[in-house]
Formats: sequence, structure tokens, C-alpha cells
Amino acid sequence: MRSVRPRHTHRRRAGAAVLALGLALSAAACSSESPSGEPTPVPTPTATDTGAEEPTGSMFTDNGTFTSSTSIDGIEYVLSIYPTARTPFTHQWYPGGDKLFTMSMTAYDTDRAERDPFASKRVVFLDRVSVSSVASDESGNTISVEPYRLDEQAARVTLDPEPLADPVYGMVITSPKGAFELRDQVIGTLDPKVRKVTLSFHATVWAQNSAGSAQVNRQSISTEVPIVIFPSTKDTTTVENPDAD
Repeated sequence: MRSVRPRHTHRRRAGAAVLALGLALSAAACSSESPSGEPTPVPTPTATDTGAEEPTGSMFTDNGTFTSSTSIDGIEYVLSIYPTARTPFTHQWYPGGDKLFTMSMTAYDTDRAERDPFASKRVVFLDRVSVSSVASDESGNTISVEPYRLDEQAARVTLDPEPLADPVYGMVITSPKGAFELRDQVIGTLDPKVRKVTLSFHATVWAQNSAGSAQVNRQSISTEVPIVIFPSTKDTTTVENPDAD
């Protein structure tokens, strides 16, 4: 998968560009709305439990990751959600115990080549990220709501404590200078009857009309992530020392 971590050697130059853009955007009187597209899941190979389990129909559970790609006006938004190293075995996620995952989001200006100068690419800002959730039983009946919830400004909670950001529109997620990443999110102990948790992910983004433009489009990215919970009296399988050799 493409690296999306920002390079610190370029931070000052990219930061100055974002600041200049922020001033231009604040002075601009208009922005336009554009409709959102529906995400199309794209499986990404990752490490997962290698047992011979039956397929469940959940990309997250079966593949050890959930990845979706949404293309709007030549910009590709890639969302990934995957279990952390402490609870990596998705076929051993049980009602009991904490179940930990990480999420990330990056935008790619597909009208430009990957190695084109960053200044030639449209800057994309991630404003707010929200995730709601519902837990249901084997028949699909709701057992509880909000076993996991998030509603935050992306720049406040992303892994990078000093992301490139505009004060109005949020943090830069254009590859390769920026990416949103939120680690070690917890779904705690659930009712024993729970067999599925569905995460509903929503993001508000702003994308330049063209590289260097002060006009931006507001867009919304939404998708659902079903996670299977297996019946067991044991707690969710945890790797005690995931970084140990």
C-alpha cells in the first residue's frame, strides 16, 4: 500500500504553502457543493488470523482489514480500518474483552502522476470525522447503540501532533504530505448475544477546484464497516507483547 506518512524534510515548505492557501481561502467568498460518491470496497492484503475459518461476508473479519476507495472529481479517497497488533485475530473477536482497531484516510489527486510536484496537485482538507455504531444479535435485532463513537475535528485527534492544517478547513490529507491516522480505538466488552458491530463512518472534506485555487468543494465521504463478533465465553484473543521478536 502506498506510504502516506508526511516527510518532515518538506514540512516547512509545505506548511508555508498551506498557510498561504488558508489566507486565500479565508478571503474567498464562495465555495461550491459537490455530490459524494458511493465507496467501492477494494480488498488490501494484510496479516490476519490464518486459520481455516468459514467466510463471514465481512471484509474486515475475513481479510483482516477493511479498505474502501471513493472517487469524486478525480480525487480518490482511501479509508482503511484494521485491527491493531494487540487483537489481530479477527476470527477471535468475542463479546468479552477489548477489541482494538486503527483507522486511516488519505486523498490522491489522480489527475496528476504520483511523483508529480506537490504544488501541481489539488490540496484536500479533512475537516471532521464521525463514527457511530450499532451492535446486533444473530437475527439482526439491535442489542445496543454506540459501543464505539467518535465525533472530532480530524486535526485534533490524528496521530501527528502537528499536522499540516488550515484553521477553517482542517488538516491536509493529500498524499504524500498528509494523512489522517487514529490508532488503538476500542470496542469494549459487549452483551454476550452480540454477533455483529456495524461502524458507520462519515467524513467532511474540502478539495481545491484546481491546484493553487482559493475555491474549494465541500464533499462528504460515508461508508459502513460490519465486524463479526463470534460467540464465546472467553475474552477476545490478545497478543500480550505484539512488538516482541
